[in-house]
Amino acid sequence: MSRREHRLRQLALDRCLQIIEEAQMHGQVRVDGRLGTALRWQLERAGIMAEHRLEGRRVDRVLDDIFALQAQLLGQEPEERRQRTAS
Repeated sequence: MSRREHRLRQLALDRCLQIIEEAQMHGQVRVDGRLGTALRWQLERAGIMAEHRLEGRRVDRVLDDIFALQAQLLGQEPEERRQRTAS
């Protein structure tokens, strides 16, 4: 993967996190159709296909998945990424 592709994936995953954070700020607990479409579009921009349907899933579980994808992209373990983010 080229440096440009890597950066575009990072940006798309960062945008997913922003979208999820906005949904949580509005009290959304589960992914609805609109949120699912926005996330799926960003994941596709990152070159990642959602393995299963996003709609109906808990927002916090999708957030965990996005963190895991970011960690994978950075070559880290998901827990290591979370600890670094929390500090």
